[in-house]
Amino acid sequence: MPWMVVGVLCAQEVERDLQFTPTVEEGTRGPVLRRGGGSMSLPFFDDFASPTFAAEAGPEALLRWSDASARRTFTYALNAPTVGQATLDGLRSDGFPYAFNPEATGWADTLTSVPINLAGMTPNDGIHLVFFYQGGGRGNAPDDNDSLVVEFLAPDGGDLGWSQVWSAIGAEMDTFATAAIPVDQLIHLQDGFRFRFRNHGALAGNVDLWHLDYVLLDDNINPDNLGFFEVAFIEPRYALTEPYSMMPWSHFLSDPATFMRDSLQTSHRNMSGFQADNVTCGLKVRNVETGAEQDFLNPFSNTFVAPFEEFNTPYYIQTGANGVVPSGFAFADPGNDTAATYEVSLYEDAIGILEQERVGVPDNDSIVFTQVFRNEYAYDDGTAEKAYGLTTGGGKLAMRFDLAIADTLHGLAIHFTPYYDQQTNLNFFLRAWDDDGGQPGDELGEHYQFHQPAYFTDGHDVFAYYAYDDPIPVEGTVYVGMVQEYEFALNLGLDKNTDYNFSRLYYQLGLGAEWTLSTVEGTVMIRPVLQAGVEQVFTALDGPDAAPAEVAVWPNPAVGALNIAIGSEGLPVAVRMVDMVGRSVLSQSWPAGRSAAVLAVGDLPRGTYLLILENATGERQVQRVLLN
Repeated sequence: MPWMVVGVLCAQEVERDLQFTPTVEEGTRGPVLRRGGGSMSLPFFDDFASPTFAAEAGPEALLRWSDASARRTFTYALNAPTVGQATLDGLRSDGFPYAFNPEATGWADTLTSVPINLAGMTPNDGIHLVFFYQGGGRGNAPDDNDSLVVEFLAPDGGDLGWSQVWSAIGAEMDTFATAAIPVDQLIHLQDGFRFRFRNHGALAGNVDLWHLDYVLLDDNINPDNLGFFEVAFIEPRYALTEPYSMMPWSHFLSDPATFMRDSLQTSHRNMSGFQADNVTCGLKVRNVETGAEQDFLNPFSNTFVAPFEEFNTPYYIQTGANGVVPSGFAFADPGNDTAATYEVSLYEDAIGILEQERVGVPDNDSIVFTQVFRNEYAYDDGTAEKAYGLTTGGGKLAMRFDLAIADTLHGLAIHFTPYYDQQTNLNFFLRAWDDDGGQPGDELGEHYQFHQPAYFTDGHDVFAYYAYDDPIPVEGTVYVGMVQEYEFALNLGLDKNTDYNFSRLYYQLGLGAEWTLSTVEGTVMIRPVLQAGVEQVFTALDGPDAAPAEVAVWPNPAVGALNIAIGSEGLPVAVRMVDMVGRSVLSQSWPAGRSAAVLAVGDLPRGTYLLILENATGERQVQRVLLN
């Protein structure tokens, strides 16, 4: 069995820290701002459950941060105070590393507050900036030479008015620490005061992570006796269905109850030092197409929640307890027969903790996700906390899907994540297999088109679509995946909040090797895309490469030598031969200025190969050859 390591490319099946984190729109509830002098007045508060960054273009009343290369995340921190955090790392705001260089370090992300009016305040008013912070969490932890800093702006100093007032040294943390920084200098007690967070560390991806939560700036704060009055959700949810988080609507309708969860639960935390009583939760489902809404309030309450306690709330969906509604619930009434979208809300009712909730502090009392049915199957939740790869040339990866009805397989949606080095020059073939007693069996179809990982700067956790050479009729159990050419990990997205690898993901380390179940916890982000009744499936991201010119290859089949001739236009610069498991077996430069070449193939094993000619612009001509 191969070794399994984290973050080190020295194994055959590897899990790696990822280069970016998900951004999920949760609720939009938040406090109403009180403004004065053109700036926000106290209190300033953000729990990062709502779109509070200027770039998110949320409601103006929620705006807290004027600029941010950091972003809101929901699945990367561990044991967070509330659902939603701000994460600072080595990524630009568009999702790419600041530098594709493992040695590059420097100032990375910045999170800057909107202007705040502190005019008329004095050093005796007890103004403090309070926040929770964590290094690493589920992601890569900052080293002891990395840091998180807080800077204050003296408004009269302009851009030169920033000064560092606090810092933390990098460390791996599985809980959140609390910081309280006094704002008691007259140069800061002005209209237009701002504060910002910055991180210093590696610039090569989603490394050296810091997470922030529950940021509060207010007066009359005693840092030795901090009190928060809130019962909050602390983890997101993503689907009412299982095992698939997404599937074609027509497939779901074949047996809805089979694909609905029996139940789920949410996690909560009492943030205060006081007991909370009668915390009741509910579930709402709204059909986005029709607007129809169903509301299911749990008929029981958490009648006693001790101070600082974490607790769970169940929601019965298919298997109810004593007939609890919505036992037997399943999605229905789509509005059309090929797709459906539902907005699902999990919420707490009014909690009323001693009736002492602070002005400007929201309840943090709902989490929202969108349940989508379209022409693809998915196990993952759409977020990638880490990266996965094989480090064997010719390695194969196969993910199992049990289809509800027969259909036609057109391609794969795959999420690749950039990590230190661009992998866009690494090749892979798409593959599909039938079932052979619970593992991949015979290959389905013949697929010789080269593909390469694709990355994006227009969002996070974006999937690229790759089309099979020809559509494949499929039914029952099918395995989909790839075979890679080189021994370098392709860095597929690895969702750490679901865990289907151990029962669904198989890998094979080269020709003749056995299929092996994955031992890496999580779910590799590969999704089969089917016809499922839609007219336009997807447009392939990487269509067939243009041929440089007409090519003649003889003899074919060949024995000891292979002759290649090409027209004078678009002469290639390199020629390769690749076997059917994706390994490069022969590679050489094309003779400069020549329109013909001879390849010595007598020492190669007999069988079928792909002959690849590539010109200076990267365009390829691919032909199949046989060696007898």
